[in-house]
Amino acid sequence: MELEQIMEESIKVMENDFYSKPFEFSYSSLNKILWNPQAFYQMYVLGNREEKTESYLVNGKIIHCLLLEPDKFHDQFIVSPVKLPTDNTRVLIDRVFAHAQELQKNGDQRTEFADYSDAVLDVLADMNLHQTLKTDQQRIDKIYTPDAINYWDFLKNRGTKTLIDQANYDFCKTGVDLIKMNKEVCNLIGCDINDFSNREVFNEISLSVKMNEKPFGIKGIIDNLVIDHDKRVIYINDIKTTSKDLKDFPESIDFYNYSLQAAMYCSLIGIKFINLIDAGYQLKFHFVVIDKSYQVYPFPVSDTTLNAWLSKLMVGLDKAEWHYVNKNYDLPYDFALGKVVL
Repeated sequence: MELEQIMEESIKVMENDFYSKPFEFSYSSLNKILWNPQAFYQMYVLGNREEKTESYLVNGKIIHCLLLEPDKFHDQFIVSPVKLPTDNTRVLIDRVFAHAQELQKNGDQRTEFADYSDAVLDVLADMNLHQTLKTDQQRIDKIYTPDAINYWDFLKNRGTKTLIDQANYDFCKTGVDLIKMNKEVCNLIGCDINDFSNREVFNEISLSVKMNEKPFGIKGIIDNLVIDHDKRVIYINDIKTTSKDLKDFPESIDFYNYSLQAAMYCSLIGIKFINLIDAGYQLKFHFVVIDKSYQVYPFPVSDTTLNAWLSKLMVGLDKAEWHYVNKNYDLPYDFALGKVVL
């Protein structure tokens, strides 16, 4: 059997497996299929996912945990006493380490980073990293630093925990302390709740619902949900960290399509807590943002804006349905239907 035929059959098996199970769109997967259907296809249909370890993403997870679920911090993270490699080098080592683990499952006895120089060169080429250097040895020397070797050794011992350095931990801990000192924000997310308060607080609440007249559902993990029974308001709060200033956050909403996330979370809460909505409770959404200077501000989303975002979500789900039903992931919806005209 020709290699091309084998690959086609293998892809067909993976596609059939994907479509044989109920699928639920998260904010990230919906954003992916709308922006780059091919990337969605690779990640979700074929399962070619790569763990993201960029520092700004890790910092967000650390702050979420320290602020909302501090008791679980040591279950999820391990603080390194040494300096960690740069983002690109970490991504490379993560990929090589994952490759090594697969080989070790099949009996490979190699455990040291130095044993995988060929894999390092392959990943360097795939990432187009250090390719301007003339020799493979020069590329190897760029990667095999003491920080990189220490990071590899930590990966061998960390288990499933995320490895972070002391500087990242200190940055995030400072941000969390400032949030707790901010009375307005602390009240919003329920830091100050007591036994006499008529409020319920839920952190990291995982929700999923089936969409009516859609072949898929939606899901999400809500950072913080506060139900104020006296005010009859449900507060949905999403914690964001940014490497920019607070004044630039509205641009981040557009760039990262956070409007879809807000609308999806409100839809999930609206469906799951329909009894409260029917009883007259209102939904209020906030982005609680920590900027690079540790400034903290809860951006409220007006009802008018939220309704516009909900309409945008419905349009996005219709487009996602077209890709999903037609199994067409070549181009974004508007391009695939020839609607883009200059």
